[in-house]
Amino acid sequence: MQTRFLVPGTLKRVAWQHTTRRVQQRSIHVDCLEKGTNGEQTKYQAALFIDNVFPLKMSRLDIRPYLVLRNSGAMRKKVQGLLPELPHGASISDIDPHFRDGGSLVHFTFEAGSGLEAARDKAQGVVDAVNTHVQAHSKQRWLGLATRALAVRGVPFCEDIVRMLPSKRVRVEFCGPALGVEQVYGEFRPYGRILDIEMPNDAARWAVVHYTRLRGATSARNCVHGDVVGTTKLLLAYVRENREHVAVQWIKDHSKFMIPLAAAALIAAIYAVFDPIREFCVENKITHRFDLSHVPLLGDVRRAAMRSLLRRDSAPQQDMSAWSGLTDQGSRLASILDEPPESFVVVSGPHGSGKTRVVEQATAGKKYCIVVDARKLAAEHSDLEQMTQLARQLGWWPVFNSIISITNAVDMMVKATTGSNAGISATPESQVRRILETLALALANIRQRRLQLQARE
Repeated sequence: MQTRFLVPGTLKRVAWQHTTRRVQQRSIHVDCLEKGTNGEQTKYQAALFIDNVFPLKMSRLDIRPYLVLRNSGAMRKKVQGLLPELPHGASISDIDPHFRDGGSLVHFTFEAGSGLEAARDKAQGVVDAVNTHVQAHSKQRWLGLATRALAVRGVPFCEDIVRMLPSKRVRVEFCGPALGVEQVYGEFRPYGRILDIEMPNDAARWAVVHYTRLRGATSARNCVHGDVVGTTKLLLAYVRENREHVAVQWIKDHSKFMIPLAAAALIAAIYAVFDPIREFCVENKITHRFDLSHVPLLGDVRRAAMRSLLRRDSAPQQDMSAWSGLTDQGSRLASILDEPPESFVVVSGPHGSGKTRVVEQATAGKKYCIVVDARKLAAEHSDLEQMTQLARQLGWWPVFNSIISITNAVDMMVKATTGSNAGISATPESQVRRILETLALALANIRQRRLQLQARE
């Protein structure tokens, strides 16, 4: 069973000073480079970490680090400008900027006596002097935090793994006897406020330290990785953050309800977006505003070219007067169409009696008219094909035939999950009704614009 140790936010001042003093007594990591002979001093190397120099890399899409500095040479130069003249005869041997962690490792060499404790004291003095200078002369940089210089107690793991991004949670693996929560707290508290320490049990081989700020986690990983506490070596790694929003997590947990609702919302959005487009297309079909064949000059040229290409007779068509009694019927139909519409007008008669001629004569003077060929509608084999043919003749576009099956499936899913119909199912009959409603709306808009134009004149 996992045990979680919550570190209180307010601690007694005396207890915190005691803990800080105990942690600060831990020695900095020092490497012996050249051992002195015949009374000469030994050459050592140590390192410190300067944090809050560059912006942290929060994700792979974070471009802030690229906007600040573009190459490692400029980064080293910037870090070099923060450092003072090192005391105790120390000199800088290398500057290793950690582009992702927002800081830089500074390796320095110095000479001290043959005793290792004396070398550690002198290295700690160098770190303290650099920290005092940095805090006194550097401005508050990123997120209002001051720059710090921290002693490196372990052996930093320098890597450039793309997916290993900084995180507030640091996983600590114990290579040796397990440490208690008090030891873990004392080791990691100097780098920042700790929100939580997670350990499976007291004999666990790992722990997770959760900092309140990201800077504390980055400083701890660069300074404590590879440190040895007693006989236990500490290995640190960032814990990958789950950056999902609470709302996204709730949607995933309730997918049984959210998937049908999302599909219904998508269909409603499709209707809201495409209905104005369909109305516009139907109006264009009626008014022929983008049809070049209705332009007087271009239309005559086009018709003449088509007649010459198809070798058709250019003689005028037979007049209506050649048909007995049809002229009066055409005039009567034209007068009926001039009146306000109240019902349907049906032109009936035997096959070949000239019904089409009568309708063409009655509508010849009409500027706006639309023709629906019922013969083509009757030739279709299914209701869906008839609906598609009607939409094509009226200019109703775009047509989503698959939306009918999708809406029916979504309606069934909503009914199965909630017990009630969503009312979004569609059939060919309902789609035909929508097409005719769009046609009526387009005709009403055209009539309203014509009335407004006549009122201005």
